[in-house]
Amino acid sequence: MRQALVIAFAFAALLLSGCKSKEQKSQDLTAAYQAANAAYQKDCSASTSDQDGKAIVGSAFGNKPSPQQQAVIDQHQRDAEARKSSPHCKELEAQRDDITKKMLVQ
Repeated sequence: MRQALVIAFAFAALLLSGCKSKEQKSQDLTAAYQAANAAYQKDCSASTSDQDGKAIVGSAFGNKPSPQQQAVIDQHQRDAEARKSSPHCKELEAQRDDITKKMLVQ
């Protein structure tokens, strides 16, 4: 009887020693998400140039960008969409989504 209790206790101790706490899992997932998100933002997000920013602000006040400015803005938007559609960015987005799902399940 004692031997069975000792074996059961040892088995339980081994199982518990390998488990991470919920807080540690949460911290690990948060760190993984931050790393994946930073990579996504760096590689896949649209970056606005000063010229684009001025044209956008100007349009908010009713000033339309010149045709040349609008062409540059449109090209930047097409480039950004092409980057977002690349396999690399799709993979980064899938990683972020997977980590987010794991965080929500916890």
